[in-house]
Amino acid sequence: MTIKKALYLFTLILISTPGFAQNNNGFEHGFAGWATKGKVAIDKVNPHKGNSCAQLGNEYGEVVKRINGSPLSIVSFDAYVRTSDSTIRGYSFIRFLDVNHKQLLAYKSKAVRSQNYEQTGNYTETPPGTRYIEVGVDRDSSGKGFVYADDFTLETNIGEPKVKHQPLVDVDQYMRPFWKSDTVYNETVLLFSENGQSAKGKLLYMPDKILNVKKFDLKTSYKRDIDYTVNGNVITRTENSGMSFRADTSFDTKKDLAWYNLQSQCMVVTYTHHDRWSGPVPQYKGDRVPMIMAKLKARKPVNIVAYGMSITRGMDVSSYDNVAPYMPTYVNLLTDKLKKAYHYNDIKLFNVGLPGSVVDWGAQYADEYVNPIKPDLVIIDFGMNDFWRYTPEQFKGYIQTIINKVKTGNPKVEFILLSNMKFDPDYILDSDKNKAWYLANMEGYSHVLKAMEGNGVINLNMADLSDFIYHRKKAKDCIVNPLHPNDYMARWYAQGLAQLLIRDYK
Repeated sequence: MTIKKALYLFTLILISTPGFAQNNNGFEHGFAGWATKGKVAIDKVNPHKGNSCAQLGNEYGEVVKRINGSPLSIVSFDAYVRTSDSTIRGYSFIRFLDVNHKQLLAYKSKAVRSQNYEQTGNYTETPPGTRYIEVGVDRDSSGKGFVYADDFTLETNIGEPKVKHQPLVDVDQYMRPFWKSDTVYNETVLLFSENGQSAKGKLLYMPDKILNVKKFDLKTSYKRDIDYTVNGNVITRTENSGMSFRADTSFDTKKDLAWYNLQSQCMVVTYTHHDRWSGPVPQYKGDRVPMIMAKLKARKPVNIVAYGMSITRGMDVSSYDNVAPYMPTYVNLLTDKLKKAYHYNDIKLFNVGLPGSVVDWGAQYADEYVNPIKPDLVIIDFGMNDFWRYTPEQFKGYIQTIINKVKTGNPKVEFILLSNMKFDPDYILDSDKNKAWYLANMEGYSHVLKAMEGNGVINLNMADLSDFIYHRKKAKDCIVNPLHPNDYMARWYAQGLAQLLIRDYK
């Protein structure tokens, strides 16, 4: 399956470390830096941009460029391809090779038959063991005529910041379970104005004492009765306050599948409380995953693989977006907590999350992406890109395929199945004829994943947790956009997973 950026309803901020990048001049210097096979020539009549393109002649032809790569990094490759005749087929491809130049995995595009240039390429992830990346265009032997290729772009290490910042938060405080602690640290609240009224937001608990209210980046503090007032668990922005807020009119309520970016617009509130959590409570399930628990207790080396999509990767958590306060992703928070709880450091995390990926991609490529790592524990985290297309039974079948493939390669592996948070209820309009089907799919995924629990397989139900939280606060307090958690909701993911594996979690 080819995963193209254009298929997904989010915009990636592309941050590349130095690598191959050619834009609009792919063959201006001939084939310097390129390898060719078959009948290939420089053509100066049919370029897409500039003065030259590659011409792949009758029968087989290929142009390919190789660059250095690294394992488990996100890459995006684009090229422009056309043919001289509709009977001819051209293809773009991206290949991954190990240090011995052995091919690990290759993706090939759908056939291009058009006599006008079409953009083709791939957005994907390098598999474990990757040392080299090859990109190019080839053609088959069908028809007589030419395939033209031009204007190549390859971006590597997408999402990896050039400078990695240390968290500005106390990670130990951030991992104190919300359902047990009497102090909540930096709970996010989006101050929201409806019908022109003062902007306000709710806290999860009834506060005994507000310890501080700060801007999301923690660099600005606000004062009670000057910048805000508190009435019960409701915080209200004063008229002349400098606190950020959003008005109801700033959200598109007429366009279906509205998208918005709430990164850094929330306030964060630290407070004490005495009322108890009345929602779903994550439970210890270590007795169902005895092999990973035995390794943790014996302090033996452990490999954890997080296999999933953008939430898995950490997209829109502040460290991933490279904005203050640089909180680690949920899988990093989990790994750090396990090291501290079991008092050793030989617990390795491999993040195999591919933003935009769907569960059938996960099922198709589990052998290539998961098995080489030889995991002891695999966190399977799909669903947020799947409810558009797959019923719960179809989704379950793909998850089972992932489990079966990974267990075939690693018989002693165990699994955590993650039922994802619910998307923002405002995301899909009531007028959308498919809304009920989308909601039923998301709800159904949480039920089938729960039913798959057994020896070696456990489940964290973030669907029920998020639903309860959304009723106590509002969804927009907990998200950056309709499908991605902010730092606060990502902590619920991390804490819930930790509770599954730490009996006396606190």
